[in-house]
Amino acid sequence: MRLVFILITIFTALFSLISYLGQFHQIFELTSHFKLQYLIISFCTLFFWIIIRKKFWILVNLGCILLNLLVIIPWYLPSSQIIAGDEVNKIRILQLNVFTNNQQYNRAIALVKKENPDLAVFQEVSEKWAEELKVLRQNYPYVFHFQDNRIFGKSIYSKIPLENQDIKIISKRYKRTSLVTELKVSEKPISLIVTHLAVPITRISFKVRNQELKVLADYVSKLQSPVIVVGDFNTSIWSPYYQKFVQKTGLRNGRRGFGIQPSWPTNLPLLYIPIDHCLVSPEIQVLNSRIGKDVGSDHLPVITDVAISKKAEPS
Repeated sequence: MRLVFILITIFTALFSLISYLGQFHQIFELTSHFKLQYLIISFCTLFFWIIIRKKFWILVNLGCILLNLLVIIPWYLPSSQIIAGDEVNKIRILQLNVFTNNQQYNRAIALVKKENPDLAVFQEVSEKWAEELKVLRQNYPYVFHFQDNRIFGKSIYSKIPLENQDIKIISKRYKRTSLVTELKVSEKPISLIVTHLAVPITRISFKVRNQELKVLADYVSKLQSPVIVVGDFNTSIWSPYYQKFVQKTGLRNGRRGFGIQPSWPTNLPLLYIPIDHCLVSPEIQVLNSRIGKDVGSDHLPVITDVAISKKAEPS
């Protein structure tokens, strides 16, 4: 029994350390996504070492706990940003990677009807999903859909007019795209970008995803209007490549202040990590962020309530 706990403690400590070295290798970056798991395991093994009074292993576990708490606690600290209630437009955004093989169309549609978002955003929309989602047009008259191929597409269903719709190519070699459009909120333009980045499971796709993040960051950083970027990033909030993206763009994750909120994979809940994101410019206040109920996809929905000031920005 003691040997088992020694091995668990050693591997947890090793992964906790190398998870900070993600910029040096694909494998290291993979370990960066599981900070919460390392923290939970460290607490469990700590109790064992306390019971049998092994000071060395207690200290090792405390080190692991500290390493992971340092990057987890900030996500639970409340934001100080405040906008007066009568002077804002409140917008609810629901985003969901529907999973192209998921056939439980009615569950996703029912969720949209229940949550009543102003914007419902979908990724991995197959041709069949695109057809089934058309029922939402009854309540969402503004639609922007692009079918990258037969099984992968992206859709925006909106109660707010979608102006200047465009397809942004984020990877020319692999013909990967993002949807770009503009919301008019109190006559102020808000750029909306919907994306689905490459799955970094091979050396090539890892490089593609990182390049897509760079292309998006360069594009967003040049926009003059406030920005909302939503989608499946296929990277967690602890990846150094994700962190470079938010540093370059100045965007804030809607989760901040509301917790980690893991969204994938639903079939392996012990490995849950947050890879579906809603990122906003500093001018946009996040009122709430939460995970929605399972609708049969391998992703959980992310629901974000934001507020946009009605006042004109100072010139």
